Amino acid sequence: RLDIKTAKVSGASIGGKVHKVVPYAALFYDAQGKTWVYTNPEPLVFIRQLVVVDRIVADLAIITDGPPLDTLVVTVGVAELYGAEVGVGK
Repeated sequence: RLDIKTAKVSGASIGGKVHKVVPYAALFYDAQGKTWVYTNPEPLVFIRQLVVVDRIVADLAIITDGPPLDTLVVTVGVAELYGAEVGVGK
């Protein structure tokens, strides 16, 4: 069993402007360098979604494209979800 933890995509005021942010721990970089998060739209359902990161500020990632505000994203267990999705290489 995975000890999955989630947090909501939120809005944060940084530099006088409100930005959409996710915890840095929610980000996953694949082998091609693309950045993803796993959303949790309903219990026991996890969907990988591409995100565009503008920059990292402390423990937050400012995203310019990705899930809408208040969407749950996985913050603990991300790598395990990816492994379960794509399998383990030989």
